[in-house]
Amino acid sequence: MFCVRCGRPSRDDASFCAHCGAAMSPAPTPPVPVKLAGRGTPLWIAGLAAILVLVGIAASVSVCAWALGLGYEEGQVVIDGKIVVGADGDPIKLAQNPEATDASWDRLRQFLFDDHTDTLRYDDESFVCADFAEMLHNNAEEAGIKAGYVFIEFDGDTPAHACNVFRTTDRGLVYVDDTGTLDGGVNADKTVDLAEGRAYCPVSIFPDPRIDGEWDCMGRVSRIFVTW
Repeated sequence: MFCVRCGRPSRDDASFCAHCGAAMSPAPTPPVPVKLAGRGTPLWIAGLAAILVLVGIAASVSVCAWALGLGYEEGQVVIDGKIVVGADGDPIKLAQNPEATDASWDRLRQFLFDDHTDTLRYDDESFVCADFAEMLHNNAEEAGIKAGYVFIEFDGDTPAHACNVFRTTDRGLVYVDDTGTLDGGVNADKTVDLAEGRAYCPVSIFPDPRIDGEWDCMGRVSRIFVTW
């Protein structure tokens, strides 16, 4: 049985979700799908039960970035009709600054150095890659730098991931992974040469001696979704 609040699996006989504490109840009857216009490609939004039956739910296989099939609002990240949520089960919400512009690599690099999102501690229950990417995106927009939110799927059973992208004026698209470590407190700003069919291998922008060795590659990328 899946929790109708956070989407994570629990025992069939459970009265409360072991992850968020919500009362467990049978999945609601799925409504008739509603066809919505979305950036040139129709998005089909159904209820959580319909998503479970038809395409499965990313939360059941991913510990980093997951998505729920619910109705959506402006600023949320919607992938294949599912809303991307953070560790707490709340939808990711992207801020948009109409005055934000594309930055040079030097300006972006200075912003990343001054921003401390990457020093926060990664925690499966409270702050995961989806949350890191949301915070960096919103901090960049507030600083006047146009940012994109990137949702990544991999081949096989590797959990989905999230990072950011920036259109720099002198280096083109730059993908930045700001996900922190389990202990936190270190500089975890990374760039990624991101492309479908290529291994996802982050490289430090500001090497930190407290990090032992190189960042692990996460797997081969199968699909990339960008929300500006």
